[in-house]
Amino acid sequence: MNLRQLALVGLAGFALCGTAAGQTSAETTGRPAQVAQASPTAAPATPSPAPSGRPRRRAATPEPSGSPSDTPAPPQFQTMDGVWEVASQPMDGSLHVKYSHLFITQKGDQLTGTWVRGDKDSYSFTGTFDGRLFKLSLANVKGVTYTMSGYAENFGDMVGLLISSDPKDKGLPFTAAHRKKEKLG
Repeated sequence: MNLRQLALVGLAGFALCGTAAGQTSAETTGRPAQVAQASPTAAPATPSPAPSGRPRRRAATPEPSGSPSDTPAPPQFQTMDGVWEVASQPMDGSLHVKYSHLFITQKGDQLTGTWVRGDKDSYSFTGTFDGRLFKLSLANVKGVTYTMSGYAENFGDMVGLLISSDPKDKGLPFTAAHRKKEKLG
């Protein structure tokens, strides 16, 4: 016999040994082997209440039907109108973030407004927005100019680059978050 046949014979022997052990136990002890008998019981028609202190198991809930839909944007984020909190992030490794605010008014694809940097430094701007990309031309009363360009995501977030009129300027990266509408004070 080969090893596979020996293994099969061994498994068959274990199976028979279990029934033989019950019979052998009855013969050597003089007591009958206990055999579990199934008592016929009917299943209740309604579920019985759970014993107190234990939670009841809930039936499986059906899966939702239909397809997911886009959640509409909150009303203040359906246009570029409003206040944007700008965080300028210098590339010099200093990790010194400067905050400012854009107050934007949108009419069609045209943007106008004011960029406020600190207490006394503000710039008027005009620009365009095509639904994703924007470009703003900013100027203050002293004649200092900047260009701010980048993209907006869902009227709620901006990412862009602020570049001065200096030809050597590599630009200052910024992000902006749309905030609820506020009055310019």
